[in-house]
Amino acid sequence: MSMSFWYKITRAMKPREETSDHAKHPELKTRYYGASFTRVFRKAEHLENESGKINQVIKADEERGELFVEAISGKDRFDVIMTIIQVGPNETAIDIVSSIRNKTGDWGKNFPIIVHVLKEMDKSFPNIKKG
Repeated sequence: MSMSFWYKITRAMKPREETSDHAKHPELKTRYYGASFTRVFRKAEHLENESGKINQVIKADEERGELFVEAISGKDRFDVIMTIIQVGPNETAIDIVSSIRNKTGDWGKNFPIIVHVLKEMDKSFPNIKKG
């Protein structure tokens, strides 16, 4: 999980970070898991019990495949939205948006929050590489 100095500078005025299929940083690529939607959603829903960074689940909407959680790192608090979508039989994707609260820029602080969540998920499910 290395971030260059220049990457942090580019994040100075951006309060959020997100995953996508076309992310420039490989650790911010959408994850595709060889698991059912229900298993992936349940795991994400219970990260607060297993993870030191996820403080609490604010809202879980299984019908929409969205989880809204609060994360903490040092004195900073983050709003994290996880979108979980079944893309095929026993194939589920997860994308994450993390926004630091009450600051105009994150200086790269959202990055480790997202990477932490994805590493926790990667421990539980086989990652199916896409693209």
